[in-house]
Amino acid sequence: MLTSEGRVSRRLFAAFAVIAMAFVTSGVYANWLSVRIDSESQILVTNALPSISHLGAALDALSDLEVAVADYADAPAAERAGARSRVDELRRRVDDELSRYRALPRYPGEDALYQDEPHALRRVDAAIDRVVAEVAAGGELAARATADREVRPRVDRAAGLLRQLLQLNSAEASDGAARIQATRRQVADAAFLLNLVTLVLTAVMAVWLWRVVRSFSRLQVDHANLVERRAQELELFGSRVAHDMLSPLSSLTFCLASFKAAAEGDPKLQDAMRRARECVVRARGLVNGLLEFARSGGEPAPGGRAEVAPVVHQIVEEARVVDLAERAEIEVALPLPTCAVRCTSGVLASMLGNLVRNAIQCTRGSASRRVVIRAARQGDRVRFEVQDTGPGIPEGFEQAIFEPYTRGPGTSQGGLGLGLATVKRLCEAHGGEVGVRPAPGGGSIFAFTIPIHADDRSQADAPDAGRPPRAAAS
Repeated sequence: MLTSEGRVSRRLFAAFAVIAMAFVTSGVYANWLSVRIDSESQILVTNALPSISHLGAALDALSDLEVAVADYADAPAAERAGARSRVDELRRRVDDELSRYRALPRYPGEDALYQDEPHALRRVDAAIDRVVAEVAAGGELAARATADREVRPRVDRAAGLLRQLLQLNSAEASDGAARIQATRRQVADAAFLLNLVTLVLTAVMAVWLWRVVRSFSRLQVDHANLVERRAQELELFGSRVAHDMLSPLSSLTFCLASFKAAAEGDPKLQDAMRRARECVVRARGLVNGLLEFARSGGEPAPGGRAEVAPVVHQIVEEARVVDLAERAEIEVALPLPTCAVRCTSGVLASMLGNLVRNAIQCTRGSASRRVVIRAARQGDRVRFEVQDTGPGIPEGFEQAIFEPYTRGPGTSQGGLGLGLATVKRLCEAHGGEVGVRPAPGGGSIFAFTIPIHADDRSQADAPDAGRPPRAAAS
């Protein structure tokens, strides 16, 4: 049986498919009609119109030829050579125009109309030759009579055949233009109809989708409320469990400190004590992480103020003592010593300490174990950066790494995966931002911002005097 989500997905897909099909059908049909228009236009451009042009030019040349022959018969002897050249030129023009016409595609029945034209033109040529011969023999009167009785009728016969061809091509051109006009109307009507269908389908789809979205939004709100209640219950439970676990851990730490003097003379007992202390430190770290995460959803303490430099130096000193920092070089770059941020020292130490411990752990196994802590003013905020030389964060994992119980792929260090989530929750609760980016040369740079305390706001607007002082600890 299909789930509700599956049914909605199938309906959405079907609706979008219908709309897409309407668009595709409209486009295909319009393109098909456009191809028809292009085909008809191509016929007009490559056949009918050039044929009309060449046939018309041939007709004009024939008409001029008839006049030129008559002028030749009447021309004085001094002008007879020029008149003869005019006759020959016009006759060649008729042949040239008809040759170009014959090179074009032809309509059905056009060849049948043309088949008598060459014979008619040969008869015209024979009559012209007779006029030329009579003029050469000195028979100007006979030549004028031949031009009138033979040349004119034969030219009229050849011209009549050309007019029939011209009428046929004109009729085909008119029909083609009418077909193009009709096809254009079909395109317009089809486009209007298909667009109307598409518009109706889109409107129906929009209404249905709006109802689906409203239903889904209500489900989201209900789910968000449920998740929030569960998260509050989890935070309260985690806070209580972490608080209850810290008490016996503190007692265990005190007992181990008491046994330290008794174990000084026994190397095996000293090794066992060292291992026990390591376990306590790791357990305390896990419990503190859980407790800090459970508390980080609360409101920031009003009037909180934390001096940056003392907190940073405290984190560095703690890192020296804990064997996580063994063989790890820590470099510090601080702003002016008087810079303070708008949160408690504990909150700032929690955020910065989590990033430093995370960075030191990430450098394990690296050829160069180096951690750089930077703090610098950035407008009305202080930007903290912790750079490591570890393997870096895989691409696409930059946001997920700050979610609770999330650990980077291939991570082998212990922990619950709450450190970075704690940093994010505390940072955002105090109006800051947190993120991570690749470091030049390898590794990662984790950064977060905290607003500057109101008392230091005027100093934040002033430019820094020189470069920030740097201190190195390893």
